Parts: sequence; structure tokens; C-alpha cells
Amino acid sequence: MKKYLLIILLLPLLVSCSNNHQNKKVTIVEYGDYKCPYCKDFDTKVMPKLEKEYIDKGKVDYSFVNLSFLGKDSIIGSRASHAVKNIAPKHYLEFHHKIYKEQPNNENKWITYKKVDSIIDHLSIKEKEKKKIKKNYKQKNSKAYKDAIKDKKTAKKEKVEMAPTVTINGKMVEDPLDKNDLFKKLNKELKK
Repeated sequence: MKKYLLIILLLPLLVSCSNNHQNKKVTIVEYGDYKCPYCKDFDTKVMPKLEKEYIDKGKVDYSFVNLSFLGKDSIIGSRASHAVKNIAPKHYLEFHHKIYKEQPNNENKWITYKKVDSIIDHLSIKEKEKKKIKKNYKQKNSKAYKDAIKDKKTAKKEKVEMAPTVTINGKMVEDPLDKNDLFKKLNKELKK
């Protein structure tokens, strides 16, 4: 009788522990710059699988920390991405991919208000949101402006000096462009 009582008392605890394990998400942080060609490679070669099989299915929490250290125009892209994330979060990755597609094969200044406005105009969101995003990323002391500065401080605090840098649950991935290694490490973290 005592065995049955003990089993009955422990069963909810075991089920609860099992559910917590299943609900635990892995955190992936990508540190990059919209002007970085290797970051563009990460976006075109790694992100499609990461997005389709992990982010969209709710298995991971993904965030992008913009280093904005490859020219004075980098900060414009950072502020714009934060404005999209804050105002139309479901379209953040759409913006993220579109800005990388615009990256030229040179180091010239290319992230301009005109270019970013054009990218925003091509997002599948309402005009009202587009106007709000455009105003927000251009305005000094806006939330997007402050978030872009916060990204730079976060990268400095974490001692990130190279782009792209990717961490999985706080552990740095040696070569983020090595898809096999990255997904192997990611799957290992998901099994914990």
C-alpha cells in the first residue's frame, strides 16, 4: 500500500519535470553586422535551416546583436532592424534577410536612409507601420536608437570582436559557418 501511495505522490512530480525539460528552449545569439560579408554568408547558408527547423518551430530563442562596427552607416541598419523588431516583430527576420540581400561586394557606404526606407517599403506590413518604423529608426533617443547602442554595449561586455560570432546557450561556436558542427552542437543542447 505504501508503494502505491509513494508512486501516486511521485507521478505528478515526474510528469512536471518531464514537461519542463520539453519546454526548455535553447538560446542562440548571433553577433553580426549588416556590412559583414561573412554574416551575409551565415544568413544565406545557415539561417534558412535554423529558421525553418528551429526558430519557426519554437525550439530556440534567436536574437541578433548588431555590432555595427564596420563603418558609420552600420548603425543605421542596426537602428532600422530594432525599429522593425519593436513595431512589427513578426517581420523582423524578413527585414534581416532583405538587408543582407542588398549588401554589395565592396566596403563602400551603402546603408543609407534611402536604401533602408526602400527595404521597409517592401516589407509585407501596413503603411501605418512602415511610417512608424521609418520615423523610429531615424529619431535620436527613440527606442530603436537606444537598442542599437545597447547592442554595442552588450557586444563589448561579452568581448565579441569578430563577426559573425554565434553562441548557443552562452557557449561560443568556433566556426558559425560550419553548418554540421553548429547543428550538432544545437541538437546536443536541445537533448539536455
